[in-house]
Amino acid sequence: MKVLYDYQMFTTQNAGGITRYFYELITHFDKDDAVSWEIPIKYSDNLYLREHPFFSNKLLPNPSQLKNYKGFSKVSFAADKVLYKLKSKLDKSHHWGMEYEVNKKASIEKIKVGNFDIFHPTYFDNYFMDFIGDKPFVLTVYDMINQIFPEISLHHPIDKTQKMIDRADRIIAISESTKKDLINIFNVDERKIDVTYLANSLKGNLQVVEDAFKAQIPPEYLLYVGGRWDYKNFLFFAQMMATILKTEPDLKVVCTGAPFNASELYLFNKLGIRQAFQTVFVSDAELAYLYTNAVAFVFPSLYEGFGLPVLEAFSCGCPAVISNTASLPEVGGDAAIYFEPKNPASMLDALKSVLTNPVLREEKIAKGYEQLKKFSLEKTAIQTRQVYEKIFTC
Repeated sequence: MKVLYDYQMFTTQNAGGITRYFYELITHFDKDDAVSWEIPIKYSDNLYLREHPFFSNKLLPNPSQLKNYKGFSKVSFAADKVLYKLKSKLDKSHHWGMEYEVNKKASIEKIKVGNFDIFHPTYFDNYFMDFIGDKPFVLTVYDMINQIFPEISLHHPIDKTQKMIDRADRIIAISESTKKDLINIFNVDERKIDVTYLANSLKGNLQVVEDAFKAQIPPEYLLYVGGRWDYKNFLFFAQMMATILKTEPDLKVVCTGAPFNASELYLFNKLGIRQAFQTVFVSDAELAYLYTNAVAFVFPSLYEGFGLPVLEAFSCGCPAVISNTASLPEVGGDAAIYFEPKNPASMLDALKSVLTNPVLREEKIAKGYEQLKKFSLEKTAIQTRQVYEKIFTC
């Protein structure tokens, strides 16, 4: 069985998230004689395509065809941070430019040739529907953020998404919550949907982290990982921290990702908590270090299709204090401390409990390791292969 993946997320995403999901899938499939794969792509900054020999040696006959940008290297990650930020500023719309179009053309050519059994697009551009004919395709739906929070959605109008979902032979939802949203929003027959959980690939603090990085991390902190868009509820969390910091003046909040924006800085200054917050751009090793040494990981999001950072926290022995919404209780099980994301008293109680109750912290850490056993990359790959097989057996 040959599966054709496409260019979309490997062109637009440098690292993490969706491309990591496909990278993990494909590396497992490469050990499976029942599945072969292909990704027609010529230009990419993606970390996994460029830095992992698995891809760079197998993806193209001549891997040097990949765009001449070395991505993130273990040797010079600090320098790469600067290059990445500079490149992002100069190249904000690059995925709508020449590189995106060249990769799109390569995918279309492969689809037209038809030398594959199943097509699996990596995102929601439905360009392929004009060329795929009666070939089957599987669509992974990560979340319903574009539909539930349309104010942040710039692409993928609901009518085009509906057509793609209707045409898909099978749909993979990454949680029962996402499956429920698919049924409610797009009226999908639940028999067409397979729930296939994601899994964590971040290991505990096993890699060397430079002393210079450790020196910039405070001794006592809560960790916030990922984007800070409106639905992530970060500003509400910051307001709750203003109360917590009155009794915990030495506590800090370390955030990963982009620098704070004007709205965030305005709120920090207004609340008098600017010095308590910092943001860092991190490698996987540095991220594992942050989880391992944090008092707790806090995830105040209003909505998640899955919530992979929860599993990352568990894998590093970090207590998780998270919203009780959408998919998060599925992922956290009884290992997390929960709160209602828009209820001040609920969030404050949860934060205070993890800060003041060491017995509770140790209990949740132990349960986190147990909860982690329910999710594995091998399971994700096996269940995905089973989804492919259903197309020909159902």
